[in-house]
Amino acid sequence: MRHAITVRRVLTMLALVVACLYGTLSGTESLMKILPVFEEARCSVCHQSSNPVPGDYTLNPFGSDFLANGSRWDATLADKDSDSDGYRNGDELGDPDGDGTTDVDFVRSNPGDPDDKPSSIDEKTWGVIKQLFADE
Repeated sequence: MRHAITVRRVLTMLALVVACLYGTLSGTESLMKILPVFEEARCSVCHQSSNPVPGDYTLNPFGSDFLANGSRWDATLADKDSDSDGYRNGDELGDPDGDGTTDVDFVRSNPGDPDDKPSSIDEKTWGVIKQLFADE
């Protein structure tokens, strides 16, 4: 009888742990749907690690600002430069007005990483430069 109670407690604790982990993971997935997140950065847009694990999911500056903004992507957060690299979050994610729709066809950079800055030459500009030097 005592063994059955111990097994029941262990199973109950295991179920609680699984439920907590699932809640954390599904919460993160739902938050990523709010942001104009690109696949290459995914977790590292908000977290210091590109592969956060339960118990160690430290936020980077953008993740902290996103949380402080009520976990909302909007014009206020888009206009901020969370990582202090000289580029607004919206420009780095390709959604300068913060409406949730990317306005560019390519990924610029990670708004939570000060070392990841957008290229000063975008695809359209590069095309113009190539045409200037094209053989006629």
